[in-house]
Amino acid sequence: MIEIIKITSALLVMIIILANKIDLIYALLAGSLLTGILFGRSFDIFSDFYTTLTDLSVLNLMLMFFFVFYLSNLMTDSGILKKMLASLERLIKDVRFVIISLPFMIGLVPAPSGAILSAPFVQDIGTKIKLSNERKLIINYWFRHITEYLNPIYPGPILLVAILGITFTSLFLLNLPIMLFVSALGFFMYVFNLKRKTISKEKASKEDIKQVINGIWPVFFAILLPIIFKVNLTISLIIAIVLIVLVNKVRLSMLKTMILKSIKIDILITIFLIMFFKAVLENSKAIGLVSGSFLKYGFPPIFLIIAVPMLVGFLTGITMAYVGLSMPLLLPFLKSATGVNLSLVMLAYVCGFIGVLLSPTHLC
Repeated sequence: MIEIIKITSALLVMIIILANKIDLIYALLAGSLLTGILFGRSFDIFSDFYTTLTDLSVLNLMLMFFFVFYLSNLMTDSGILKKMLASLERLIKDVRFVIISLPFMIGLVPAPSGAILSAPFVQDIGTKIKLSNERKLIINYWFRHITEYLNPIYPGPILLVAILGITFTSLFLLNLPIMLFVSALGFFMYVFNLKRKTISKEKASKEDIKQVINGIWPVFFAILLPIIFKVNLTISLIIAIVLIVLVNKVRLSMLKTMILKSIKIDILITIFLIMFFKAVLENSKAIGLVSGSFLKYGFPPIFLIIAVPMLVGFLTGITMAYVGLSMPLLLPFLKSATGVNLSLVMLAYVCGFIGVLLSPTHLC
Protein backbone atom coordinates (compact mmCIF):
# COMPACT_ATOMS: atom_id res chain seq x y z
CA MET A 1 0.00 0.00 0.00
CA ILE A 2 2.88 2.37 0.75
CA GLU A 3 3.95 2.28 -2.92
CA ILE A 4 0.45 3.32 -4.03
CA ILE A 5 0.50 6.23 -1.54
CA LYS A 6 3.91 7.33 -2.85
CA ILE A 7 2.99 7.37 -6.53
CA THR A 8 -0.42 8.90 -5.75
CA SER A 9 1.36 11.69 -3.87
CA ALA A 10 3.60 12.40 -6.87
CA LEU A 11 0.62 12.35 -9.24
CA LEU A 12 -1.42 14.62 -6.97
CA VAL A 13 1.41 17.15 -6.81
CA MET A 14 1.52 17.23 -10.62
CA ILE A 15 -2.27 17.55 -10.85
CA ILE A 16 -2.32 20.40 -8.30
CA ILE A 17 0.38 22.23 -10.25
CA LEU A 18 -1.58 21.81 -13.48
CA ALA A 19 -4.89 22.73 -11.83
CA ASN A 20 -3.32 26.03 -10.77
CA LYS A 21 -2.49 26.69 -14.46
CA ILE A 22 1.25 26.42 -13.88
CA ASP A 23 3.24 25.21 -16.88
CA LEU A 24 3.45 21.48 -17.58
CA ILE A 25 7.26 21.76 -17.39
CA TYR A 26 7.11 22.41 -13.64
CA ALA A 27 4.60 19.59 -13.08
CA LEU A 28 6.90 17.12 -14.85
CA LEU A 29 9.98 18.35 -13.03
CA ALA A 30 8.26 18.17 -9.62
CA GLY A 31 6.79 14.75 -10.37
CA SER A 32 10.15 13.36 -11.50
CA LEU A 33 12.04 14.68 -8.47
CA LEU A 34 9.39 13.57 -5.99
CA THR A 35 9.13 10.10 -7.53
CA GLY A 36 12.91 9.70 -7.37
CA ILE A 37 13.03 10.82 -3.72
CA LEU A 38 10.07 8.71 -2.57
CA PHE A 39 11.37 5.58 -4.29
CA GLY A 40 14.93 5.92 -2.97
CA ARG A 41 16.63 7.29 -6.07
CA SER A 42 17.45 10.78 -4.79
CA PHE A 43 21.05 11.06 -6.04
CA ASP A 44 20.64 8.74 -9.00
CA ILE A 45 18.15 11.20 -10.51
CA PHE A 46 21.15 13.11 -11.88
CA SER A 47 22.23 9.93 -13.65
CA ASP A 48 18.74 9.55 -15.13
CA PHE A 49 18.85 13.18 -16.27
CA TYR A 50 22.23 12.72 -18.00
CA THR A 51 21.15 9.44 -19.60
CA THR A 52 18.02 11.07 -20.98
CA LEU A 53 20.00 14.09 -22.19
CA THR A 54 22.43 11.90 -24.16
CA ASP A 55 19.86 9.39 -25.42
CA LEU A 56 19.83 9.57 -29.23
CA SER A 57 16.20 8.41 -29.39
CA VAL A 58 15.20 11.37 -27.20
CA LEU A 59 17.19 13.77 -29.37
CA ASN A 60 15.53 12.28 -32.46
CA LEU A 61 12.14 12.75 -30.81
CA MET A 62 12.86 16.44 -30.22
CA LEU A 63 14.04 16.79 -33.81
CA MET A 64 10.76 15.26 -34.99
CA PHE A 65 8.83 17.94 -33.15
CA PHE A 66 10.92 20.72 -34.69
CA PHE A 67 10.09 19.49 -38.20
CA VAL A 68 6.43 18.99 -37.28
CA PHE A 69 6.21 22.65 -36.28
CA TYR A 70 8.19 23.67 -39.35
CA LEU A 71 5.76 21.82 -41.63
CA SER A 72 2.80 23.40 -39.86
CA ASN A 73 4.27 26.92 -40.15
CA LEU A 74 5.15 26.32 -43.78
CA MET A 75 1.59 25.34 -44.66
CA THR A 76 -0.03 28.29 -42.86
CA ASP A 77 2.44 31.17 -43.25
CA SER A 78 3.07 30.62 -46.96
CA GLY A 79 -0.67 30.78 -47.70
CA ILE A 80 -0.71 27.26 -49.16
CA LEU A 81 -3.42 26.11 -46.76
CA LYS A 82 -5.64 29.14 -47.36
CA LYS A 83 -5.43 28.78 -51.15
CA MET A 84 -6.12 25.07 -50.92
CA LEU A 85 -9.26 25.64 -48.84
CA ALA A 86 -10.53 28.30 -51.26
CA SER A 87 -10.08 25.86 -54.14
CA LEU A 88 -11.85 23.11 -52.21
CA GLU A 89 -14.86 25.37 -51.73
CA ARG A 90 -15.13 25.77 -55.51
CA LEU A 91 -14.53 22.07 -56.25
CA ILE A 92 -16.95 20.53 -53.74
CA LYS A 93 -20.55 21.43 -54.54
CA ASP A 94 -22.39 19.76 -51.64
CA VAL A 95 -22.32 22.20 -48.71
CA ARG A 96 -22.26 19.35 -46.20
CA PHE A 97 -18.90 18.14 -47.44
CA VAL A 98 -17.55 21.64 -47.93
CA ILE A 99 -18.20 22.62 -44.32
CA ILE A 100 -16.46 19.53 -42.89
CA SER A 101 -13.59 19.46 -45.39
CA LEU A 102 -12.21 22.82 -44.23
CA PRO A 103 -11.58 21.89 -40.55
CA PHE A 104 -10.55 18.38 -41.66
CA MET A 105 -7.84 19.72 -44.01
CA ILE A 106 -6.52 22.12 -41.38
CA GLY A 107 -6.61 19.24 -38.90
CA LEU A 108 -4.12 17.27 -40.99
CA VAL A 109 -1.31 19.48 -39.70
CA PRO A 110 -0.82 20.23 -35.98
CA ALA A 111 -1.28 23.98 -36.09
CA PRO A 112 -1.65 25.31 -32.51
CA SER A 113 -5.27 26.43 -31.92
CA GLY A 114 -6.04 24.99 -35.36
CA ALA A 115 -9.80 25.33 -34.89
CA ILE A 116 -9.29 29.09 -34.90
CA LEU A 117 -7.77 28.86 -38.39
CA SER A 118 -10.75 26.99 -39.81
CA ALA A 119 -13.38 28.95 -37.83
CA PRO A 120 -13.67 31.87 -40.33
CA PHE A 121 -14.32 29.44 -43.20
CA VAL A 122 -16.97 27.50 -41.25
CA GLN A 123 -18.47 30.77 -39.98
CA ASP A 124 -18.82 32.10 -43.53
CA ILE A 125 -20.39 28.95 -44.95
CA GLY A 126 -22.56 28.35 -41.89
CA THR A 127 -23.95 31.88 -42.06
CA LYS A 128 -24.84 31.43 -45.74
CA ILE A 129 -26.97 28.37 -44.92
CA LYS A 130 -28.32 29.92 -41.69
CA LEU A 131 -26.74 27.56 -39.16
CA SER A 132 -26.83 28.44 -35.47
CA ASN A 133 -23.57 29.54 -33.86
CA GLU A 134 -23.62 26.37 -31.73
CA ARG A 135 -23.89 24.13 -34.80
CA LYS A 136 -21.06 25.99 -36.55
CA LEU A 137 -18.89 25.67 -33.45
CA ILE A 138 -19.41 21.93 -32.98
CA ILE A 139 -18.86 21.12 -36.69
CA ASN A 140 -15.61 23.08 -36.71
CA TYR A 141 -14.38 21.67 -33.39
CA TRP A 142 -15.40 18.08 -34.12
CA PHE A 143 -13.90 17.68 -37.58
CA ARG A 144 -10.75 19.63 -36.74
CA HIS A 145 -9.70 16.83 -34.36
CA ILE A 146 -10.72 13.57 -36.05
CA THR A 147 -7.26 12.65 -37.42
CA GLU A 148 -5.47 13.25 -34.11
CA TYR A 149 -6.20 9.67 -33.04
CA LEU A 150 -3.67 8.28 -35.52
CA ASN A 151 -1.91 11.07 -37.43
CA PRO A 152 1.86 10.46 -36.99
CA ILE A 153 2.72 14.14 -37.34
CA TYR A 154 0.75 15.04 -34.19
CA PRO A 155 2.50 15.30 -30.78
CA GLY A 156 0.20 12.76 -29.07
CA PRO A 157 0.84 9.82 -31.42
CA ILE A 158 4.55 10.67 -31.66
CA LEU A 159 4.93 10.50 -27.86
CA LEU A 160 2.74 7.42 -27.55
CA VAL A 161 4.90 5.51 -30.03
CA ALA A 162 8.09 6.65 -28.25
CA ILE A 163 6.86 5.74 -24.74
CA LEU A 164 5.31 2.37 -25.57
CA GLY A 165 7.81 1.30 -28.21
CA ILE A 166 5.13 0.47 -30.80
CA THR A 167 5.12 1.40 -34.49
CA PHE A 168 3.11 4.08 -36.25
CA THR A 169 1.61 1.26 -38.34
CA SER A 170 0.25 -0.43 -35.20
CA LEU A 171 -1.13 2.87 -33.92
CA PHE A 172 -2.77 3.63 -37.27
CA LEU A 173 -4.47 0.23 -37.54
CA LEU A 174 -5.45 0.42 -33.88
CA ASN A 175 -7.15 3.81 -33.98
CA LEU A 176 -8.47 3.79 -37.57
CA PRO A 177 -11.84 2.28 -36.50
CA ILE A 178 -12.11 4.98 -33.81
CA MET A 179 -11.45 7.76 -36.33
CA LEU A 180 -13.98 6.31 -38.80
CA PHE A 181 -16.58 5.92 -36.05
CA VAL A 182 -16.05 9.48 -34.78
CA SER A 183 -16.23 10.84 -38.35
CA ALA A 184 -19.48 8.99 -39.09
CA LEU A 185 -20.98 9.94 -35.72
CA GLY A 186 -20.19 13.63 -36.21
CA PHE A 187 -21.51 13.59 -39.78
CA PHE A 188 -24.86 11.97 -38.92
CA MET A 189 -25.35 14.02 -35.74
CA TYR A 190 -24.44 17.47 -37.04
CA VAL A 191 -24.14 17.52 -40.83
CA PHE A 192 -26.32 14.90 -42.55
CA ASN A 193 -29.61 16.75 -42.09
CA LEU A 194 -28.31 19.98 -43.64
CA LYS A 195 -29.85 20.91 -46.98
CA ARG A 196 -27.74 20.08 -50.00
CA LYS A 197 -26.75 23.39 -51.46
CA THR A 198 -24.02 24.81 -53.69
CA ILE A 199 -22.15 27.59 -51.87
CA SER A 200 -19.56 28.89 -54.28
CA LYS A 201 -20.89 30.51 -57.46
CA GLU A 202 -17.42 30.50 -58.94
CA LYS A 203 -16.72 27.76 -61.43
CA ALA A 204 -14.01 25.28 -60.52
CA SER A 205 -10.96 25.16 -62.78
CA LYS A 206 -7.96 22.95 -63.38
CA GLU A 207 -5.97 25.41 -61.31
CA ASP A 208 -8.15 24.59 -58.29
CA ILE A 209 -7.44 20.89 -58.68
CA LYS A 210 -3.73 21.65 -58.99
CA GLN A 211 -3.85 23.89 -55.90
CA VAL A 212 -5.42 21.16 -53.75
CA ILE A 213 -3.09 18.44 -55.00
CA ASN A 214 0.04 20.57 -54.56
CA GLY A 215 -0.96 21.42 -51.02
CA ILE A 216 -2.16 18.05 -49.80
CA TRP A 217 -0.05 15.29 -51.33
CA PRO A 218 3.24 16.23 -49.63
CA VAL A 219 1.42 16.19 -46.26
CA PHE A 220 -0.07 12.77 -47.03
CA PHE A 221 3.44 11.71 -47.99
CA ALA A 222 4.71 12.64 -44.51
CA ILE A 223 1.79 10.82 -42.89
CA LEU A 224 1.92 7.62 -44.95
CA LEU A 225 5.68 7.01 -45.14
CA PRO A 226 6.02 6.10 -41.43
CA ILE A 227 2.77 4.08 -41.51
CA ILE A 228 3.22 2.05 -44.70
CA PHE A 229 7.00 1.93 -45.18
CA LYS A 230 8.03 2.52 -41.53
CA VAL A 231 10.35 5.36 -42.57
CA ASN A 232 11.70 7.43 -39.68
CA LEU A 233 9.28 10.30 -39.11
CA THR A 234 12.06 12.92 -39.12
CA ILE A 235 13.12 11.81 -42.60
CA SER A 236 9.48 11.70 -43.77
CA LEU A 237 8.90 15.26 -42.58
CA ILE A 238 12.06 16.54 -44.27
CA ILE A 239 10.99 14.92 -47.55
CA ALA A 240 7.50 16.46 -47.24
CA ILE A 241 8.91 19.92 -46.52
CA VAL A 242 11.26 19.75 -49.51
CA LEU A 243 8.39 18.63 -51.76
CA ILE A 244 6.10 21.43 -50.55
CA VAL A 245 8.84 24.01 -51.16
CA LEU A 246 9.61 22.75 -54.66
CA VAL A 247 6.05 22.16 -55.80
CA ASN A 248 4.67 25.42 -54.42
CA LYS A 249 7.81 27.48 -55.12
CA VAL A 250 8.10 28.87 -51.61
CA ARG A 251 10.52 31.79 -51.24
CA LEU A 252 13.91 31.06 -49.65
CA SER A 253 13.61 34.09 -47.37
CA MET A 254 10.45 32.62 -45.83
CA LEU A 255 12.17 29.30 -45.15
CA LYS A 256 14.88 31.05 -43.14
CA THR A 257 12.47 33.05 -40.99
CA MET A 258 10.48 29.92 -40.10
CA ILE A 259 13.48 28.17 -38.56
CA LEU A 260 13.46 30.31 -35.41
CA LYS A 261 9.67 30.31 -35.31
CA SER A 262 9.66 26.49 -35.31
CA ILE A 263 12.12 26.13 -32.41
CA LYS A 264 9.60 26.04 -29.58
CA ILE A 265 11.87 25.82 -26.54
CA ASP A 266 9.06 25.20 -24.05
CA ILE A 267 7.72 22.27 -26.08
CA LEU A 268 11.18 20.74 -26.54
CA ILE A 269 11.89 21.02 -22.80
CA THR A 270 8.50 19.40 -22.09
CA ILE A 271 9.31 16.46 -24.38
CA PHE A 272 12.68 16.01 -22.72
CA LEU A 273 11.11 16.08 -19.23
CA ILE A 274 8.45 13.54 -20.26
CA MET A 275 11.18 11.10 -21.25
CA PHE A 276 13.11 11.99 -18.07
CA PHE A 277 9.99 11.23 -16.01
CA LYS A 278 9.66 7.87 -17.79
CA ALA A 279 13.32 7.08 -17.05
CA VAL A 280 12.91 7.89 -13.32
CA LEU A 281 9.80 5.72 -13.11
CA GLU A 282 11.56 2.79 -14.76
CA ASN A 283 14.94 3.05 -13.00
CA SER A 284 13.44 3.58 -9.54
CA LYS A 285 11.35 0.40 -10.04
CA ALA A 286 8.33 2.53 -9.15
CA ILE A 287 6.24 1.15 -12.00
CA GLY A 288 6.75 -2.50 -11.00
CA LEU A 289 6.23 -1.82 -7.28
CA VAL A 290 3.05 0.21 -7.81
CA SER A 291 1.49 -2.21 -10.28
CA GLY A 292 2.27 -5.09 -7.90
CA SER A 293 0.52 -3.24 -5.07
CA PHE A 294 -2.55 -2.52 -7.15
CA LEU A 295 -2.85 -6.18 -8.15
CA LYS A 296 -2.21 -7.33 -4.57
CA TYR A 297 -5.12 -5.28 -3.23
CA GLY A 298 -7.42 -6.26 -6.08
CA PHE A 299 -7.66 -2.76 -7.54
CA PRO A 300 -9.14 -2.92 -11.07
CA PRO A 301 -6.47 -1.74 -13.57
CA ILE A 302 -9.19 -0.87 -16.08
CA PHE A 303 -10.33 1.95 -13.78
CA LEU A 304 -6.85 3.50 -13.83
CA ILE A 305 -6.56 3.07 -17.61
CA ILE A 306 -9.79 5.04 -18.05
CA ALA A 307 -9.58 7.58 -15.22
CA VAL A 308 -5.92 8.73 -15.18
CA PRO A 309 -5.63 9.84 -18.86
CA MET A 310 -9.11 11.39 -18.81
CA LEU A 311 -8.38 13.38 -15.64
CA VAL A 312 -5.01 14.68 -16.88
CA GLY A 313 -6.49 15.42 -20.31
CA PHE A 314 -9.35 17.39 -18.78
CA LEU A 315 -7.06 19.38 -16.48
CA THR A 316 -4.51 20.30 -19.14
CA GLY A 317 -6.50 20.32 -22.39
CA ILE A 318 -3.30 19.14 -24.11
CA THR A 319 -2.84 15.73 -25.75
CA MET A 320 0.90 15.77 -25.18
CA ALA A 321 0.32 16.30 -21.45
CA TYR A 322 -1.97 13.33 -20.81
CA VAL A 323 0.15 11.04 -22.97
CA GLY A 324 3.36 12.17 -21.29
CA LEU A 325 2.06 12.01 -17.72
CA SER A 326 -0.29 9.06 -17.73
CA MET A 327 1.20 6.57 -20.21
CA PRO A 328 4.49 6.03 -18.29
CA LEU A 329 2.44 5.40 -15.13
CA LEU A 330 0.15 2.94 -16.93
CA LEU A 331 2.96 1.00 -18.63
CA PRO A 332 2.66 -2.13 -16.43
CA PHE A 333 -1.05 -2.37 -17.19
CA LEU A 334 -0.60 -1.78 -20.91
CA LYS A 335 2.28 -4.22 -21.32
CA SER A 336 2.52 -7.95 -20.65
CA ALA A 337 5.00 -10.77 -21.25
CA THR A 338 3.71 -11.07 -24.82
CA GLY A 339 3.99 -7.36 -25.59
CA VAL A 340 1.78 -4.27 -25.58
CA ASN A 341 -1.97 -4.77 -25.18
CA LEU A 342 -3.09 -2.54 -28.04
CA SER A 343 -6.77 -2.65 -27.06
CA LEU A 344 -5.97 -1.13 -23.67
CA VAL A 345 -3.67 1.42 -25.33
CA MET A 346 -6.58 2.49 -27.55
CA LEU A 347 -8.87 2.75 -24.52
CA ALA A 348 -6.36 4.87 -22.56
CA TYR A 349 -5.64 7.14 -25.53
CA VAL A 350 -9.30 7.69 -26.40
CA CYS A 351 -10.27 8.36 -22.75
CA GLY A 352 -7.48 10.92 -22.47
CA PHE A 353 -8.53 12.54 -25.72
CA ILE A 354 -12.14 12.78 -24.52
CA GLY A 355 -10.79 14.65 -21.49
CA VAL A 356 -8.86 17.02 -23.77
CA LEU A 357 -11.90 17.75 -25.95
CA LEU A 358 -14.10 18.43 -22.91
CA SER A 359 -11.49 20.57 -21.20
CA PRO A 360 -12.17 24.32 -20.83
CA THR A 361 -8.38 24.84 -21.02
CA HIS A 362 -8.14 23.34 -24.54
CA LEU A 363 -6.67 26.05 -26.79
CA CYS A 364 -9.09 25.50 -29.68
